[in-house]
Amino acid sequence: MSKVAIIIGSRRTGNSHHLAKKMMEHFKKERIISNVIIPGNQKIFLCTGCMDCDINGKCDFKDDMEDNINKILESEALIFITPTRWNLLSGDLKIFMDRLNPLYTPKKLENKKMVAIAIGGKKKEEYSTEAAITSLGSFADSANMKLVFSYQFNECLQANDILEQEEEINKMMEELIKKVK
Repeated sequence: MSKVAIIIGSRRTGNSHHLAKKMMEHFKKERIISNVIIPGNQKIFLCTGCMDCDINGKCDFKDDMEDNINKILESEALIFITPTRWNLLSGDLKIFMDRLNPLYTPKKLENKKMVAIAIGGKKKEEYSTEAAITSLGSFADSANMKLVFSYQFNECLQANDILEQEEEINKMMEELIKKVK
């Protein structure tokens, strides 16, 4: 049975959360275990760049990242969902990614499957979700993960707009499930 971690880059109960909930429903039908991590609603200290984790494999900070790292290690696939902020991924997600550094040197993310999903508020031509996808892809590349799937939702400005894209979500999930199973 596959296990995935869904990391939501928004603290609001809006499009990212709604998408994660829909994803979990699809995963349950396919007998894929999913855990949700919402970094913005957790106690996560900023990485100071001390690099102690490169030496001892653990961060010196004692916060919610200890549990998050365990969830990451137990998962075969990581799904990052981010709203776009200034055409980029959310700050909460960037902080979370920085704090995964203890897994970098011992190569504990190597060959894990990764999915990158960006949600933008405007039409694709007006406001790009590309930079968020590119950032997530660069993270996957640096960590030697396999970016197996990426997707962009646009025109999701209001908190429930993604719920109007049910058909697109279902189509995306058909492809995504094939990639993470």
